[in-house]
Amino acid sequence: MTLHTLIQSGRSMLLAPLAVLLFSACSVTSVVDTWKTDTPVTNKPDKVAVIVVLPDALTRLAVEIDVAKVLLGKGSPAVASSNIPGMGGGIRGEIDPDVAVEILKSAGVDGIVVMFYSGGGKSEGYVRSDYWAQHVGSGMVYNWGRPYFTNVYTVRQGPGWADVQESAYVESSYYDLETEEPVWRIVTKTKDTQHTDTADDVAKLIASEMRSARLN
Repeated sequence: MTLHTLIQSGRSMLLAPLAVLLFSACSVTSVVDTWKTDTPVTNKPDKVAVIVVLPDALTRLAVEIDVAKVLLGKGSPAVASSNIPGMGGGIRGEIDPDVAVEILKSAGVDGIVVMFYSGGGKSEGYVRSDYWAQHVGSGMVYNWGRPYFTNVYTVRQGPGWADVQESAYVESSYYDLETEEPVWRIVTKTKDTQHTDTADDVAKLIASEMRSARLN
């Protein structure tokens, strides 16, 4: 898939879910699928723009800043694409690829990382019911014909509770702007997004791919 095809593909599914998962910290993020080009990569980027496909401009900017900060710390000269004049705002599934590429190149960008939400959902497992003993009074029992008073309890059952986890998949791709072709692509799965800093987790895996491809 070329950069042109990706940007025009209209990712309507990725609107709100990615914003939730990227801002929703014990990491449970892993790579579940990966692809790399067979073509030797000789262009080590001088400036990498991070593009997070989100409809909300402020959320997009915040996530891009977080991801770029991690990549910069790992040796990749990354910047948030939203801070490049002409590249700000929310992305609602597609942008004009020709215009975007020219803007990025004019800003000195020669590599881009594109991230978008590619699926996810909830998993719910019934754990147990809640039981407790409730005192209901006194009663009489007999032992060898003699009466004894004792406390009487009954077991009550509550509605129980379930363990619900939300998971999400994020596809991250790196494109060489000189060729406008993909170099590598990973799909990550994050479990329990409610308690995980997903942006940080995915950014670290992206940095690992950059290092593996000798791009930083």
